[in-house]
Amino acid sequence: MLKQFLPQKRIFYLNDRHEEADTAKEDRRKLYDKRILPLLSEGNLTVFAEKINPFLWNYYKNLGLATIKEADIFYQENYLDYPSLTKALLENETLIKSLKKRRVDLFSPYIESFDSEILAKKISAPLLRKAKIVDWLNNKSNYRQVIQNLGFPVIPGYLAKNFKTAKRYFKKLKNQGFKKIVLKKERSVAGFGVFIAKNEKELEKTIKNKFSKGESFLVEGFIEKIILRPNIQYWIGKEGIEFITLTDQIIGKDMVSYQGSQFPSKLTEMPKVHRKIEDLSLEFCQFLKEKRCYGLVGMDWLVAKNGQIYSTEANIRWNASTFCQLIAEELLKDKKVFWKSFSIIVNPISFEDLFQKSNKYFIIPKNRFGIFPAGIDLLPVLGEGQFLAIGRNFNEVNKYVRNCWRL
Repeated sequence: MLKQFLPQKRIFYLNDRHEEADTAKEDRRKLYDKRILPLLSEGNLTVFAEKINPFLWNYYKNLGLATIKEADIFYQENYLDYPSLTKALLENETLIKSLKKRRVDLFSPYIESFDSEILAKKISAPLLRKAKIVDWLNNKSNYRQVIQNLGFPVIPGYLAKNFKTAKRYFKKLKNQGFKKIVLKKERSVAGFGVFIAKNEKELEKTIKNKFSKGESFLVEGFIEKIILRPNIQYWIGKEGIEFITLTDQIIGKDMVSYQGSQFPSKLTEMPKVHRKIEDLSLEFCQFLKEKRCYGLVGMDWLVAKNGQIYSTEANIRWNASTFCQLIAEELLKDKKVFWKSFSIIVNPISFEDLFQKSNKYFIIPKNRFGIFPAGIDLLPVLGEGQFLAIGRNFNEVNKYVRNCWRL
């Protein structure tokens, strides 16, 4: 995984998405998923909240994935007694001593938080970047300030702290021709902190129900007729900046919630717009490099029907589509592939039963095209699962997705 960027032999991965801001109300079982498991190889270390399903692990191994040694996987018991998996680990002196003895070359968390920084010191392992810069740049308001200074086109908007100021900005944006207004938490993920208001009544209700008293939030114009939502990712190293992937985000009917991603991006069919987004994204990456903010970064963009482009945020962390892209690359190496990530909700069922019932749809060693189980920790408990459909073209990919919904 990311071997070309991380030559270190012993890397400790901790996929604790709960360390990202504004996740306090989310089910922690969903935020400690094992979607990183298929990418872990010999020499890697990790800590999970729950035991790995043996059938699933064997499935991954048969595909040449998840080759990490069993002795290098640790588990944090009673993790639900703590605000996050990282905080639970910080209190587990026995586990910390075990990790320290392994002499970790690099600690790679889902996101570099202040807690993960403390953990890095406890296990004597370096991080790629400081939590302070990550925390500052993942703030949507600060990001707006940075890209504005870099000369990016920026969606008209303002920072508000209460209904009174938001109402004033609402009227300003309405006078600029916007039919709808977007309210954004300064820190949020997957669209959970983004809300749309068409009038002052909806504005007041949203602020009252969705924002804490005194909490700052963005009030922006709603861009109509969006035809594409590309996400472009880079690796920023001390030696240079390298492209990782370009995907398209799939958004729900509410126009804000993240439903998945697909590859390749249709942006490649728009060469002029593609080049502009690429040039601007590299400018931001250069800014990060100068700040010694190394590692993964993903930038979200909007492409409107009139050709106008806007960047809405940067994810200075692992992105949801990062896992999908790396899994597809590991499975098919240099072959040209198409893929789409998606979720399903069914009656609770074990992966083993699901596989036995519908194994003709799943990727197997002899056929690397089909459905891949990317995150199914809660499939036997809540009936929820995240999957990846991989095919030779989007028609084939969509056929796999439809079949998965019939499972």
